[in-house]
Amino acid sequence: MQIAIVGVGGAGNSLLSRAISEGVSPKNCVAVNTDRGQLSESNAQNKVLFAGSSSSSRVGSSEGRSRIQSLAQRVAPFTRESDFTILLTGLGGVTGTSAAPLIAQLNRDEVRPVVSIVALPFIHERERRFVALRGLKQMVEACDCTVVIDNAAEFRRVSDSERAADETAGFAVRGLSEVVAVGRPLVSHRILKILSLGQIATVCFAPVISNERVQSAVIDALRTPSASLPVSKARGAVLLYRGVEPLSTGQASRAYEAVSSLIGHDVEFVHVSTMSAASSSLSIFLTGYSYDMVLGAFVEMIEDLYDMEYGTDSGPAELGLPVRLYQMEGP
Repeated sequence: MQIAIVGVGGAGNSLLSRAISEGVSPKNCVAVNTDRGQLSESNAQNKVLFAGSSSSSRVGSSEGRSRIQSLAQRVAPFTRESDFTILLTGLGGVTGTSAAPLIAQLNRDEVRPVVSIVALPFIHERERRFVALRGLKQMVEACDCTVVIDNAAEFRRVSDSERAADETAGFAVRGLSEVVAVGRPLVSHRILKILSLGQIATVCFAPVISNERVQSAVIDALRTPSASLPVSKARGAVLLYRGVEPLSTGQASRAYEAVSSLIGHDVEFVHVSTMSAASSSLSIFLTGYSYDMVLGAFVEMIEDLYDMEYGTDSGPAELGLPVRLYQMEGP
């Protein structure tokens, strides 16, 4: 199966660079950016410069929409031969939030799925987070599955890198691209089917000290999902193991036992092993979430911030604050 990996905007290009550094082939990658300097530094083999306005007001105009549509069409020659597209972007800015959904729409059809991996802004970037949620709604409508990596979440660091979100995204892209490209077709379709159980997915990562401690690694990974969504609401799990030897049947069974035990119920499950001479690790995609769940978690986070800033304790929320996103964003 042929794969195309597209990074859109500054954050998307950063995620793409991390994925390439983790072993993704540059020839399968397309970097899209408005910044010529950032684009020239990308290791992606294919590059598209979007020389449109950086003004958000312009992007919302008919001229801005036309420019973005033209950009999306310019990406198509690099992706039209692919069977599967992974789209990387950061939400909350201009280029990624506006262009990524259109690029996804142009690449997705009944036989060519699109999975996006999107980064949400840091907790202190409040206005950008509101914009990001609006962009996320468009992404979930345009993609088969959107993996959310929230910079406000507590990440497991496996190095001294301060960009833990980029690190997590890099592992996720590498794992998905490897197993879908070189795995058996039935397994690849099974992975895509489980990813499509819901609009939203999270990804968890952990190193594996030894093959005998796969259960411990699963437990460690699920403690730090890439977005603040309830593990108990997951409907499916995709476990991608990377190591010197593949997981045995017994190890895979124990891994599933750990996953289902922590989630609290049985879930759709598939595991795939890829060989690597480097240290062993695993990524787990938890799937089956909806956009409304992300919005609810965001509202709870805003309430917590208010409590911390003003020294109050609202206690258990009695209402779900059914506020429409455009009302939350303000004028």
